[in-house]
Amino acid sequence: MSTLKTNTIQAATGTTVSIANGTTFAPTGHVIQTVQTSMGDRLAIATGGNFTKITGFEAAITPSSTSSKILVQPNVNISGPAGPNYTCGIRLYVNDAHLSDASANDALYGSNDLGCFMEVGAQNWSNFTRYQVTSQYLHSPNSTSQQTYSLYVADGRDNGTIYVNRQHYQTNQDYMYSTKSYFTLMEIAG
Repeated sequence: MSTLKTNTIQAATGTTVSIANGTTFAPTGHVIQTVQTSMGDRLAIATGGNFTKITGFEAAITPSSTSSKILVQPNVNISGPAGPNYTCGIRLYVNDAHLSDASANDALYGSNDLGCFMEVGAQNWSNFTRYQVTSQYLHSPNSTSQQTYSLYVADGRDNGTIYVNRQHYQTNQDYMYSTKSYFTLMEIAG
């Protein structure tokens, strides 16, 4: 049996694949690995106006290189409380640290403008209003340690309850359709 050792392999297209410590890395921009998790629990989250973690809804990935980026794609089924309540803010976290939002425009709206990763609202939320909300973010963790992504939600205007995978009005009737929420993570070679 023979062993071939090399530092790089060059494809016919000129793309270089680096090899280090026996691990092969894909060319820049290629997907190295994909992870998807789902959560089907029906949750009612009393936020008290503060950003509160959606428990049981997270996804973890361990980058193979510090140069890799992680494409984070959450898809959450969400609703707000019925009545005179209007908006739900959603923030993205990694390892329980706040990751990304739009900048709050305090000069225009003052302290009532809360920057978020995603937002959804209704004028007013009805018993059956709910949305499938999705977005994506390209994260550069600069690490080969496990990265765990999660979402936090808040009703900052009314301090109301946020509902996940259900609407405000939920019974056992045949017109109550259950849904799941998903997290998809892709490691992209850097």
